Amino acid sequence: MGVLSEGAVGNANGNEVGTTASFAGYMETRGVREARVLASELCRHMYTLGWFSGTGGSITIKVHDDSIPKPRQLVVISPSGVQKERMVPEDMYVLSSDGFILSTPPLKPYPHKPPKCTDCAPLFMKVYEMRDAGAVIHSHGMESCIVTMILPFSKEFRITHMEMIKGIKGHGYHDELVVPIIENTAHEAELVESLTEAITAYPKTTAVLVRNHGVYVWGDSWISAKTQAECYHYLFDAAIKLHQLGLDWSTPTHGPIRSINGIWGCNGTMSRGLKVGGLSLDDMIEPSQRCILLDIEGTTTPISFVTDVLFPYAHANVGKHLAATFDSEETQDDINLLRSQIQHDLEQGVVGAVPIPPDYVGKELVIASFVANVEAMIRADRNITALKQLQVS
Repeated sequence: MGVLSEGAVGNANGNEVGTTASFAGYMETRGVREARVLASELCRHMYTLGWFSGTGGSITIKVHDDSIPKPRQLVVISPSGVQKERMVPEDMYVLSSDGFILSTPPLKPYPHKPPKCTDCAPLFMKVYEMRDAGAVIHSHGMESCIVTMILPFSKEFRITHMEMIKGIKGHGYHDELVVPIIENTAHEAELVESLTEAITAYPKTTAVLVRNHGVYVWGDSWISAKTQAECYHYLFDAAIKLHQLGLDWSTPTHGPIRSINGIWGCNGTMSRGLKVGGLSLDDMIEPSQRCILLDIEGTTTPISFVTDVLFPYAHANVGKHLAATFDSEETQDDINLLRSQIQHDLEQGVVGAVPIPPDYVGKELVIASFVANVEAMIRADRNITALKQLQVS
């Protein structure tokens, strides 16, 4: 991407509109002005949705002109590092169809920084190149970030039998929506290669998720890109909420997640097992708890009591116990010991060990991961300190 000093815009016949003078006039046409106004309005609106907070996120719109083929139309792009809730039309960059900067925003006084075109520009231009897109939205919406963490090793997000799937181009209620997930990088421009591979591998998709980062969504017009982005965010949020309830968003019935082959339980897409039921805190916590013997060492109780009574009880109640006492000092000691054991198990490749997500994803998901690990330890009848300490808590 560079700066074009003496611009020229192609018309429908592939001819140039003119030299610098006529080009400058074209930049003041109604189409360019309206695209700038629209882009700034959408930035302000999407800020209110939580997609563009902290100066993050970006949008690009092609300047519609019936006399110019879509691949050669000018491109309006939002700047980088600017408060999106305060965007005005003059803040927008205008680029040629091949990525040259034709118009830059004016310099603003302190404390504003000098204008800079969004780091998303190379990715936007790649989407325009590979798809018949009229607009692209890059969102940092929280749901688009968290949904990539539920299945930390999956390369896809899948969901089916949700009404809002109908808002995604080429999909209906009964279809399975598949969105590729690419890994995040330190710099936005470094995502171009993996974005290109994802778009090539998933010809039906109109979105690509970036793990722990956000999502790129495009459509053949700004309306299509906006409405699809709204539907994607709705579906991401639905998947997160279903998961918090212990329900599988990837199956037609959205039934309980049980004995499946995926971390965080999604339609058998992963290599390790997780068995969790409903894990919302409301379901886990009961107003009263009965005491029960969880260790029979030194007693005359038959060993069958362990397999027939204690283990089933532990399977059914470990989540409730952790939820009810999660913030207590004693349970935190148990959790820290479990974390150390689980990390060791992961390093040793122990079957059934699953990673513990960071605390900021929410208490329910953290507890669910501990439940999965404890159940795997119980099934393997492991004689380890972390499990014994939890038993006597």
